[in-house]
Amino acid sequence: MLRCVLLGCVLASMVPSLALTQPDLPTIAAPVPAEAVFGAPPNFVEDVTPQDPENAVFDSFGGVRYLLIDDQHDARGDEPALYVRRVREASNASAIESLASFEVSFDPSYEHVVFHHIRLTRDGETLDRQPRTQIEFARHESNRDRQMLNGEVTALARIDDVRVGDTVDYAYTVYGLNPSYGGRDFRRFGLNWGVPVERRSIRSIWPRGEARFFDTTPGEADIEHLRRRNHEEFRLAPTPRAAISFERGTPNRVSQYPMLRISSFSDWPDVAAWGTPLFTLDPSTPVQTLAGEIAAAHDTPEARLMAALRFVQDDVRYLALTYGEGSYIPAAPSDTLESRYGDCKAKTALLVELARALDFEADPALVNLGAGRGLDQREPSPGAFNHVIVRLRHDGETLWLDPTRSYQGGTLDIVDQADYGFALPLDGSHEGLVSMASATTQSDATLDIHETLDLSGGRDAPALLTVETVLSGPNADRYRARIARDGLSGLQRDYLDFYNQTFGAADFVEPIDVVDDIDANRLTIREKVELIAPFEDGDRPEAYSIRFRAHAISGVIESNAERRRETPLNVYHPTHARHVVDLILTNGGEGWTLEDEQTEIDNAAFRYDYASTHMGPVYRMEFELRSLAHDVPPDTALEVLRDHRTMLNSAYYGFDLTDSDG
Repeated sequence: MLRCVLLGCVLASMVPSLALTQPDLPTIAAPVPAEAVFGAPPNFVEDVTPQDPENAVFDSFGGVRYLLIDDQHDARGDEPALYVRRVREASNASAIESLASFEVSFDPSYEHVVFHHIRLTRDGETLDRQPRTQIEFARHESNRDRQMLNGEVTALARIDDVRVGDTVDYAYTVYGLNPSYGGRDFRRFGLNWGVPVERRSIRSIWPRGEARFFDTTPGEADIEHLRRRNHEEFRLAPTPRAAISFERGTPNRVSQYPMLRISSFSDWPDVAAWGTPLFTLDPSTPVQTLAGEIAAAHDTPEARLMAALRFVQDDVRYLALTYGEGSYIPAAPSDTLESRYGDCKAKTALLVELARALDFEADPALVNLGAGRGLDQREPSPGAFNHVIVRLRHDGETLWLDPTRSYQGGTLDIVDQADYGFALPLDGSHEGLVSMASATTQSDATLDIHETLDLSGGRDAPALLTVETVLSGPNADRYRARIARDGLSGLQRDYLDFYNQTFGAADFVEPIDVVDDIDANRLTIREKVELIAPFEDGDRPEAYSIRFRAHAISGVIESNAERRRETPLNVYHPTHARHVVDLILTNGGEGWTLEDEQTEIDNAAFRYDYASTHMGPVYRMEFELRSLAHDVPPDTALEVLRDHRTMLNSAYYGFDLTDSDG
């Protein structure tokens, strides 16, 4: 609940529209601070009293009792500030490691940190622990293995001599705001977590009229909105906040932890108005020359566009140097073409300029890779996005192309399009969020496996397994990239390891064969494998068995998700797989009694079909799985999860044999 309290006259303020020119983006991270800076808290900070441990409302969690989580933010002035204070008690030995250190992450190109105090309370006495705390600064590049460098620095504080029963109290302020925001600000403050908090306190101050959006979701909190003459405040008085149980298998679009969300952007068109100038592209000679070469080498506009897409995807390597303003502003397309590397912004800018030079209507579009289907439920701000792609218009159709993908097959009419839920096009129209859902659906399975398992030699002979796997759409793209990375030898090694784990000793009779029809985006893999001793001994001397799994039928739901839930259940969608197994029986199938079977599972999340047929010497089993939605409501989760377990069990098969069979 938001309670509005009017404490002064209403003063409207208008934020001028942002106009940016292409800056010289930094290619080297800002220096790591040499030492920690200590100083007084900012003037706007109000002191908040932590909860007395003797009057605690909640039990400790993991040995830690959170007595105070206090955030105070001031968006006024040229250098916004976020004051952070944490007070925690160690109720048992398991909490010592947690309380004896803390970290602060920031970008030194536009932010700096001032520490205010590091205190310890023991047996009623408050001790200054600043002299006994070591603070070291280190570059923190958690996504380095993904070729993403952002220049972020972490200050690691280590506090000496922390004991059971101690209370550790520290505070600091982070000053600064990314300059690419053009002076606009947006914040999210957590209200609840997976741990209980004795006192949660929030205070956020904004220039009058600049907090254009505010909300709490999900759930409610007693947030005061105080309007004063020259500024306005959002407050959460020190309040106990219970732990929230995180439900596994919830879609990323759903926020499970309540938050206060505030933004100086009023709506999504306002964000688009901010972002569009960042991608102002002037035609450059190198890019225009490349477009001319592509046009000369291909006969149709569609073929030219696909050639441009594949060039940006495969000939320009992915490397993100998002230092400072580079986190939102792209490198110039001509620079990206010269360096032959770039992040999603740079690759998108290059593809947009190439597409426009080839007479296509193309624009950048902001998206969120994980939570994009819930963008319409978030606060409007640049922070809602973590990726940018290309929206292209052609022959009355809208296409979503991701230039950071690699080895994409297909012609323009069948290329697998990006679908991250919602996108925010930066085309100057400021239309706001648009749905990326495609109007067409693919009816054929994108993973189609046909295995023939020859058991006709009986117990004492190896079994011969021949496999044809046909991949299309995104599955073909993924395997094409995998083969490019690991080679056919790597693919064959991985496949052989799978057969060794499933059947015991195995070996390829002949090398694996791959046929790639890139225009149809259809990748065919053929294998012939000798299973040297695939049978297991039974309980009796004459008995033996063989067991296997229709491995194309994999999970489409997180199997350990809670059955009874309050949030939707996520589904891995779209999924469409088909798996056929032909067993060649001993003795030409004579003496075998195998009944034809049929199973159908149909619910809100997926449809599964299984059918088996005894056809003389061959016993055929056909499995097919098709997802039906991105997620399902909580009240259907129990049924879906039960069906999911039944489906996975059905995909495992075993045959008990005897020496008399055949």
